[in-house]
Amino acid sequence: MRWRAPELVAAFLDHPAPFFDPLTTVRVPSWSRVVLLGDAAATALLGDGSSMAMAGAYALAEELAAHPGDHARAFGAYESRLRHEVGPRQRRVGLLSRLMVPRTRPRLAVRNTVGRAVGRTNPIASREAANR
Repeated sequence: MRWRAPELVAAFLDHPAPFFDPLTTVRVPSWSRVVLLGDAAATALLGDGSSMAMAGAYALAEELAAHPGDHARAFGAYESRLRHEVGPRQRRVGLLSRLMVPRTRPRLAVRNTVGRAVGRTNPIASREAANR
């Protein structure tokens, strides 16, 4: 990444309105008026958003087929079916986002140190780093 850092910093400084996503999670008490799939249902920091989207789309299709002409009932059934999976993911995302995207320099230093230490204990990651 170092070889691109000057280019990225220059682009940031030149941009009139840079945007940062703070890894926000929106929690709503009911999904009855909308259907949330994948990352929209639970912020996914570890790549499971695509899997959640496919599983959610499949579950929604099944519920729409089981309740033809009654989308409100299908949405309710979809929510009750998936809520047990989404709840724990939403709770974990707060902790994961604080660990992966720290807000202070000391916490960033800790995250980077831990990441390097984990990389050294992982033989595959160590080989990849040595080949760079």
